[in-house]
Amino acid sequence: MKQLNLLMAVVILLCGTTMSMAQGLTVSGTVTAAEDGNPIPGVNVVVKGTTTGTATNFDGQFTLNVPGEDAVLSVSFIGYTAQEITVGKQSVINFALEADVEQLNEVVVTALGIERAQESLTYSMQSIDSEGLTMAKDPNVANSLSGRVAGMQLQRSGSGAGGSVKINLRGNRSASGNNNPLIVVDGMPIAGSGASQPGSLEDPGRDGGDGFSNINPEDIESINVLKGAAASALYGSQAANGVILITTKRAKEGQTRVSFSSNFMTESAYLYPEMQTKYDANGDAISGETPFTADDFYQNGSTWVNSISLASGTDKSSYYLSYANTDATGIMPTNEFSRHNFTFNASSKMFDDKLEVNTTAFYITQEGTNRPSSGTYMNPIYNAYLTPRTLGLSTIKNDYEVFDSGRNIYVQNWDWNNVSSEIANENPYWILNRAKAEESRKRLMLFGSAKYNFNDWLWLQGRASVDRTADIWNRNVHATTNAIYFGTHSETNLHHGGYFRDDFNVQQLYGDMILNANKKFGDISVNGLLGTAVRDEFSEFQQVTSGKRSIEKTNMFTMANLPTGMVPVLTQAQRQVQSVFASANIGYREMLFLDITGRNDWSSTLPADNNSYFYPSVGLTGVINQMADLPDAISLLKVRANYTMLGNDAAPGLTVLQHRFDENGNFVYADTAPFEDLKPELSTSIELGGELELFQGKFYMDFNYYKTNTVNQLFRIQAPTGADYTYQYVNAGDIENRGFELAINAMPVSQDNFTWTTGLNFGRNVNEVKELYKDAAGNEVLTEIITNGGNTNYNQILRKGGQIGDIVVSDFIRNADGSIAYAQDNSGNNLDYPAGAGNASVEEGIIANSNPKLLAGWTNSFTYKGINLNMVIDGRFGGQVLGLTDAYMDQVGTSARFGEVNANPDAIITVEGNTFNERNYLNAVSGRTGVTSEYLYDATNIRLRELSIGYTFNKLGPLHDLTVSAVGRNLFFFYNDAPFDPDLVVSSGGMVQGVQMFGLPTTRSFGFNVRVNF
Repeated sequence: MKQLNLLMAVVILLCGTTMSMAQGLTVSGTVTAAEDGNPIPGVNVVVKGTTTGTATNFDGQFTLNVPGEDAVLSVSFIGYTAQEITVGKQSVINFALEADVEQLNEVVVTALGIERAQESLTYSMQSIDSEGLTMAKDPNVANSLSGRVAGMQLQRSGSGAGGSVKINLRGNRSASGNNNPLIVVDGMPIAGSGASQPGSLEDPGRDGGDGFSNINPEDIESINVLKGAAASALYGSQAANGVILITTKRAKEGQTRVSFSSNFMTESAYLYPEMQTKYDANGDAISGETPFTADDFYQNGSTWVNSISLASGTDKSSYYLSYANTDATGIMPTNEFSRHNFTFNASSKMFDDKLEVNTTAFYITQEGTNRPSSGTYMNPIYNAYLTPRTLGLSTIKNDYEVFDSGRNIYVQNWDWNNVSSEIANENPYWILNRAKAEESRKRLMLFGSAKYNFNDWLWLQGRASVDRTADIWNRNVHATTNAIYFGTHSETNLHHGGYFRDDFNVQQLYGDMILNANKKFGDISVNGLLGTAVRDEFSEFQQVTSGKRSIEKTNMFTMANLPTGMVPVLTQAQRQVQSVFASANIGYREMLFLDITGRNDWSSTLPADNNSYFYPSVGLTGVINQMADLPDAISLLKVRANYTMLGNDAAPGLTVLQHRFDENGNFVYADTAPFEDLKPELSTSIELGGELELFQGKFYMDFNYYKTNTVNQLFRIQAPTGADYTYQYVNAGDIENRGFELAINAMPVSQDNFTWTTGLNFGRNVNEVKELYKDAAGNEVLTEIITNGGNTNYNQILRKGGQIGDIVVSDFIRNADGSIAYAQDNSGNNLDYPAGAGNASVEEGIIANSNPKLLAGWTNSFTYKGINLNMVIDGRFGGQVLGLTDAYMDQVGTSARFGEVNANPDAIITVEGNTFNERNYLNAVSGRTGVTSEYLYDATNIRLRELSIGYTFNKLGPLHDLTVSAVGRNLFFFYNDAPFDPDLVVSSGGMVQGVQMFGLPTTRSFGFNVRVNF
């Protein structure tokens, strides 16, 4: 609250300063459209040559103080011709704006920050404005894209506020590399994640957030999504998976504006396992203290996001300054997160507006405690769900530690710490408080550009950026934590604790120079550019850890107390890509456009004598309504096609031997041969599409069909017998993605006081592994395990004819005729339960796939006078997910299902025509090594993602406008088959897909927004 009060005080001070500057005459009026006389809200009304200005309200009205009768009012709005009128002795001035035909051909920001006419694009692009991103604000703005972009799949990592989001556009292209799109801010590429991403089930590591999650949502003006290869070809290999273009807010000419927003959300756990409270693990009835459950464990979380900004501009210069603070308390006890965002940008025009200079700076600092993760190791959720039914809340929470006078320390109060058990469990509150994970991040992004306009058709621009991220993560593990995490355990060798610290530093330097020409020659228009760019990436990872050994002195957490011989492990990597590129967009009579691009990259990660690769694209657009007389209702009918090649280099270090030192100071020889013939991945893509606009924008539809094949995939395989190394790399494989996207936007109702706008988005992608590779003996490999589930009956695989996202789980042991085999006694007699599980292999298991068959989103916005109602519904149809949490809980007896079968021990269950005792059946199929196909669920779900209702007050005293809204996120599912949220994933970065394993449950959030503009 102190922070909120401070922000409000600053707002009032700035407001007072702004008001004190207003003096002179008062002019009012109304701005309407000349075509139909309807008022136009949001029009900029500015005293020319000053920062004095305002915007019209919902009824098109304005009131403005002007310095005198010589003042000139300038009125401008997108799609209309600007007007200027000298005030003179008038106190009321009305404007009737004429439609500007050229402006109505919408200008959008495309690759490299170049503005292009929408009609000239030969590829698909979708845009989201700032209102859609902040109506139900999320600390990670990527979550606000749900349901708004056709074909975009978003999956949260389940790591709470500030956690990363897996974004996928048009399927997974790479079997071994990155499948996330490039994030570009104000035309400058930024680095992705600055920290590790989970990559296994048992020890999934941590989610360090991503580059997108650091951006303040209130700083964003709009987002453009470039999904196809043609749209992103000019960005090179970084853009192999599409591009998300973020344009940040800047001051508007003639205005000084102070804005303040405050968002508060409270959230509660939603869709988490129900735990039984009547039986112990053996099925015997319990008495005494009420057993501990997940209801006791989770708490109500909350998130405060406060933001303030100051913007001021003239026709020569402008600046924008903002600060935002995010404070979040998670639903898991002790989980805290805070972030501070500082943003500044400025622009200036000099030398008769020939030189334009822009600078932007972002500084982000954030801290977190006990960020939730998935898996089993060091996961309090795992321990909470498996807590024995004989223990209650007071024992678990209040007495998680007791004083050991013999050791003179507090030790864990837990008697179920049997490391020889298959399920290693301990007190969740001990993990939360005595194995606490803490993290911090500091990030600085600096952008600068200078653009010189030689004339009205030719300009030269130079740009440079620095993006630096410094992450620190540490965990101090107190003595008596379960010794399975340290690799040793005995009653006489009680460990002294463990020390773990990671320092991860990432730096990306980027610079480019672009010469652009945009000129007409009669019926021919040419928009061409030549450019060169360099991108230099450097990462440094230092790990200081006691590993699986105990520190020397009990609970002393310093580097000096590491076990004898343990040393820090330092890993460094660097990549530099130098590029030249060119593009030309040639138009004929605004009806036919030819787009040609070419780019050549030289990458330091490829062999020195073969580090160059070239990739072109060509596209064609025809604007049918410019070619033929169509009904007046059709304002745009456009068809387009393009063909693109796109290269993608490899990770650093593959062409040289990777010798290293381990944490014990031992020299470890490389086991993989250097890949001296390494080639870049190469994608070829075709895209066909079209756009239809009716009734001057009241209805708009965009359709796309695409097919992309990516070859030269990177595989690490067994080397031939007798080779110097165990493994070697090969370039091989062909992965295909094909599908369609459909986006519809409409305004069914547009009246003086009431409007309704709606949008529908659909996307379907089919992924197919066309081929893999040949092994060292020359035999074709049909199946490759890419993620091993460890000690679980789960594997993620690649197989010829399958998809990235295929998972294999175990099936029942079966008889020769395919029927489920019964367990048998020593005499060969059938028992009343199955024989158990087979292997999770392609030959014996069941193959499922986690990819959706269809993605859909429906957005609606209703406005009546000052009232606004907004909602987002999205759906995922098809695919399967594996719920290993349920399998574990059924095995140890904490699940509600275990309680149900124990309540009726003689109950019979029929499966595939076979009858079994239900209690014995559950014992046979449960557990991580059980029949995991029993825990496969349909991933189809439809939910109300966002809902907000608010009211906007215009010209309220000193306020320009005030909007107050009630908001909700993830309110409920219209349909969901799984007992958890299928869109929560173990990892947003690795290839661990289609499985849920002791992750944070999804949350339901309610709250309010307040937005004030002065």
